Amino acid sequence: MQSKIIIILLLTLSFKGFSSELDTLDYWHVYKNDKIIAKFNSVSKDLDIKIKKSEIKDSDTISIRYGKDTRCSNCKYILFVRDEKNRKLRITESDKYWNKLSFGLLDLIEFGQKNKSKRYDFYYWERNSDGKNGRMKLVLQMTLE
Repeated sequence: MQSKIIIILLLTLSFKGFSSELDTLDYWHVYKNDKIIAKFNSVSKDLDIKIKKSEIKDSDTISIRYGKDTRCSNCKYILFVRDEKNRKLRITESDKYWNKLSFGLLDLIEFGQKNKSKRYDFYYWERNSDGKNGRMKLVLQMTLE
């Protein structure tokens, strides 16, 4: 009898632990051009990447693909960039799930040089068909060296 009670308690605790920690697991990939340079998820703590300015070409892009296990239907997927002084630099959006949301690296660098910016914070959110914005999430901190 005691072993049955212990088993039931263990099962109850394990289900409770899983459901309260993470309801969904968001994940995103960072690309420089078409090459993955980083993969993150909801529990990633270090969202920093460093890119050498001297290696950037005119056509280079930085892109993020964002996904999760519960898709938003009829949503716009939005990515925008701020510098370390919290100035909004660029914004892009897509109607397609798991689409690459991209910015030209040279464009960010030129803006950064004017404002002496060295770090760029990338934020992602979704806007539903009613125009309501979901929670904004910091997905990347890029530093140019």
